[in-house]
Amino acid sequence: MPKGKSTLLKTAGLVSMITSCLIGGTVGGLFFGLWLDSQIGTKPLFLIIFLLLGLLTGCYGTFQLIRPHLGDD
Repeated sequence: MPKGKSTLLKTAGLVSMITSCLIGGTVGGLFFGLWLDSQIGTKPLFLIIFLLLGLLTGCYGTFQLIRPHLGDD
């Protein structure tokens, strides 16, 4: 495989992993917060908490993914 094509595939894979990390954390927090609110009866409280936790988790995972590519040691 030519070097340019290999780099393109690695970049596409990294972008895919970043997208999965951000969307997965957010959607996971959203659904868990909605489920917990329906079980306890506190409508927006846990939705907001777990949505923010999901966003933070997604951002942290994204940072961990791109840190080796930043070049800062």
